[in-house]
Amino acid sequence: SSGINAEWPLRPGSQVVTDVLKDLYKTRRQIGIMLNKKNPILPFESTETLEDLMRKQDTSLFVFGSHNKKRPHNVVFGRTYDGKVLDMVEFGITQHKLFKDFKNPKVPLGAKPCLIFNGDMFEKYEEWGVIQNYFSDFFCIAKTSSINLEGLVYVISITSVEPSTILIRSYEVNMKKSGTNVPYVDLEQIGLSLDLTVRRTKLAEPELRRIALKQPKALKIGKTKNISHDMAGTKLAKVHMTKQDMSEIPQSKMKGAKRGKDDTGNESKRSKASNEVEAMDTS
Repeated sequence: SSGINAEWPLRPGSQVVTDVLKDLYKTRRQIGIMLNKKNPILPFESTETLEDLMRKQDTSLFVFGSHNKKRPHNVVFGRTYDGKVLDMVEFGITQHKLFKDFKNPKVPLGAKPCLIFNGDMFEKYEEWGVIQNYFSDFFCIAKTSSINLEGLVYVISITSVEPSTILIRSYEVNMKKSGTNVPYVDLEQIGLSLDLTVRRTKLAEPELRRIALKQPKALKIGKTKNISHDMAGTKLAKVHMTKQDMSEIPQSKMKGAKRGKDDTGNESKRSKASNEVEAMDTS
């Protein structure tokens, strides 16, 4: 159920919601879409308009912002499967710090974050396990099979706090000399910084979730020696050949430039022709 893009449709809201949505967009701006038009959508009452927007933009993840007296500073995180809403979690923003509230970080655009989940609530409750899975989808821009520690410059920490609070913090990783082979790691806080309170959830039925998480057969192909598959399921093979003796490889001999005179000392026809051309040019 992981998505590629995300969109941020808005209802008439507060400046707090607008600022938070803009900062969330910055974390995915290379693959995200920001919608600035105010849409009268109530996701927990009807999802049809939202699903139409998702299909139109070809997205599978979304963050929806709204604000009213009953639910102030409200954001809804969600994702779809097969054009229908799969999961939605509604949060209230209780505290926030924006990117502009911190000094300019050195984290490059598109840097893959290291996600750290803290707290036992993610493992204790099924609902919180889905929230953890969603944030893994949302902040994971690209999946990788290996990590270069020198390239680890960005950390996002997500902490669950009883009974219904989530703390999201971002850090820039600075590795300094420690006098040993292991560098000293210093974490400097940067934006995005959010304190969220869970308000409502709408999670998929177990059977629908099982179907959504089902992997294509191409990705389940077992390992075979010297044969691998890419993400699209295309078969890639490695061919081993014996060492070749370069001296035995037939090589075509290059013809040398023709001499102006043949072996008897007489000029060749080509040389005479060239001399005639030169004589015509000078005359």
